[in-house]
Amino acid sequence: MHGAIHIQKENGEGRDFHLPHHILQQLSIQEETPMIVEFGSKAAAVTIKGTKERHARLCTRTADELLFPDQGSFQLRNDEGHLRIGPHLGILAAGREKYLPGKRKRFNRVLQNDPLQSGILTIFSLDGIQSRHTQLSGYMYNPLDESWEKRLLPYPDVVYKRMSLKKELKLSFERHVNGAVFNQAVYSKWQVYQYLKKDPSLLPHLPPTALFTGGSEAVDWMNQWGSLFLKPVKGSFGRKTIQVSPSAGSRTWHVRTREDGTNMEKCLTPEEAAIHLNKSIGRKPYLAQKCLDIAFNHQVIDYRIYLHKDRQAEWKAAGWVAKTGAPQSIISNLAGGGLASSAEDVVRSCFSLSKEEVDHLREEVFSVCCRAAERLEQESGTVFGYFGVDIALDQKRKIWLIEMNHRYVDDRLPLYAGENELYWHIQKSYVDALKGMCGFPQEHIPDPR
Repeated sequence: MHGAIHIQKENGEGRDFHLPHHILQQLSIQEETPMIVEFGSKAAAVTIKGTKERHARLCTRTADELLFPDQGSFQLRNDEGHLRIGPHLGILAAGREKYLPGKRKRFNRVLQNDPLQSGILTIFSLDGIQSRHTQLSGYMYNPLDESWEKRLLPYPDVVYKRMSLKKELKLSFERHVNGAVFNQAVYSKWQVYQYLKKDPSLLPHLPPTALFTGGSEAVDWMNQWGSLFLKPVKGSFGRKTIQVSPSAGSRTWHVRTREDGTNMEKCLTPEEAAIHLNKSIGRKPYLAQKCLDIAFNHQVIDYRIYLHKDRQAEWKAAGWVAKTGAPQSIISNLAGGGLASSAEDVVRSCFSLSKEEVDHLREEVFSVCCRAAERLEQESGTVFGYFGVDIALDQKRKIWLIEMNHRYVDDRLPLYAGENELYWHIQKSYVDALKGMCGFPQEHIPDPR
């Protein structure tokens, strides 16, 4: 491995790859050595030649087979007779090609503020993937001229996908993407809980949780936990959640839901509640959790922490946002009437903390979340590049892990909270994760945040 080198096409029908002598020495390659050169998912046979020039030259015939651009600054990696050129970073950004120009504008800002030092970045759409030939049509960003070019390219070294893939495409990427397609697998809340509870350091941060198998169990949980929160194993946005809490001075229970932006409540005996829960939930898989004391001024408050892998493939937190539920609502989600705001401001207000205390609490929260990301990746065997972790802080400031969002993470919350800088930092974090997982080492640049 070595630093970036300029590679350009040269006219010719041969299969020579001319590399500067100092590069041959660094890669431990002898002149006239036959090798397989790889660019993304494409490969071609070449003969290595030495040159006194400072740049490398790849004959047109081979470059065309590899779908290699006319020129660029790349890194080289010698993998036991296979010479890899890269990195080629890929973002599956849209379902249809016609939406790519708008996506391109978003990453323009990211790449202008933090240019690629080597390699290329391609944004592409589902309808641009040609799985039979392991190639795709998309917009390539080449840092040499800081411009986008629409062209045909091989599968990238690593892919960040912003949407689901059909089975055949998923398998095609798994076979032919050299690095990783991160956040490929999807796990239910129950599966995530099973993975995380294996870590003794995380267990104190996990609310007591069980699978709901019938309304009759609600009596036992209520006796054990005091109050109960039920949510779909595979649900999102707080939909179909149910809260059960005891009535003061009575043996009746309050059963609360939020439907179409309206708080709904029934006052039932335990027996009636069991029948009601069986009817409402039926055979749908649900989780039962101990209800946490996270309401402040009659409003539920939790927090979204944005995690990503950095250029060294280590977990980092880009930042966080507070979510405050509508008055008397059992959920905090914006879809249910909640509001997004500055996490630091909300924490300071809820707990009357100084700036130093807020900073310390933030770092503690981020540390717990990064540990959870490491554990989930380790236990599941799945490669992840980002998470949107939902946590809560109860009245005693205890940190509770609520959910590890890893399928479609809503990165617009910072915009609703007026945290524009955080929003752009998150967009940059996607590119950082690609760099860290592409198989080519990245230069260490301290995070300005």
